[in-house]
This record gives sequence, structure tokens and C-alpha cells, in this order.
Amino acid sequence: MKKNPALTALIVVPLLLAGCGGSTTASSAPSPNGSTNAAPAAAAAPADAKAAEPTVGTPFTADMGNGNVAKITILSAKFVDSISTNQFAPKSKSGKFLQLDVLWETEKGTTSSNPMYFDAKDADGRKADIAIFGDGIIGSSPVAVGDKNRGFVNFDVAPGPIKVTVTNPILQPVASLTVSP
Repeated sequence: MKKNPALTALIVVPLLLAGCGGSTTASSAPSPNGSTNAAPAAAAAPADAKAAEPTVGTPFTADMGNGNVAKITILSAKFVDSISTNQFAPKSKSGKFLQLDVLWETEKGTTSSNPMYFDAKDADGRKADIAIFGDGIIGSSPVAVGDKNRGFVNFDVAPGPIKVTVTNPILQPVASLTVSP
């Protein structure tokens, strides 16, 4: 009987992946000695436990993928009337701009700062428009370990509590915080 390598791969690969911790559920099937493999209740995290949310002024780390880790500090968050001294600067549609003063550092590997890695939503969940033109916008550039990049990220959004989300280069959320300037 001749073996089919494609069929073998279809059977073997899922079995290997299943043994690599791909599942997050614990089995409660009895083992040969009669005990169960279920995790003890004390080892489970409480349902109301949540990771501490970053705050303005406090550095936080963000896994940017491929072993690259950024240390980001939102130094300040404030509502401003204008984001540029240029006479042709855009006017806010909502009345104000949320201006984040961001310090971007790399802890491991190489990361890239980019204002497009930031999103903001108002208290009603409406996405804010990012203002890519303005004075002092954070540059979109690689940041090596030991280097820093600092600049503004601006959003056209009505004043109030704002949920800011930081994403990685493939736009997956890696951190979020609420600012209430």
C-alpha cells in the first residue's frame, strides 16, 4: 500500500498542534490513575480580575510582534483649540482636538512609532478622526533600542472621557487607556 504524504500531513499536523497547547480548556477526563486533569479552582484567575490599565504619565509596554517591544508614555493629554500655528491648519469639526504628547521608546528589537497606531473613541463609542497635519506630530520612523521618538498625536473629538487604543503594525490592539483631560 502506497502512503499519501498530503493525507498523512492532514492527520499528523492537527494532532501535533493539539499537543502544543493550542487549546485553552482543561480536560476533566479521568487519567489512567483515576484522577482528573482539571485545573484546581484556586489556580484560576477571579472573573473580576483585570489587567491594570495604563495611565497618562506612566510608561507601559506594548508587544508590537516578532519579539519587538515598545515602551510608550503618554506624557500628557489635553484638549486644544488648534494643532498648528499655520493659517491653513484644519479647524476642528467637534470644537476641540485631543492632543496626546507621546514618548515612544524601544525596549526590545526595533519598533516604529507611527501616529496611525493610535485610535480614539468618545464616551458614546464613536471613532474620532485622527488629525495627521499639525505642529510636532510624532514621526513615523523606526526606533532602535536606546532611541526615543517624541511628538503629538491629535484627534478631532468632542471633550469628555476618551478611550485611546494603541495598535501594532498590523493594527491589532496592544494597549488601551481612558483619558479625561
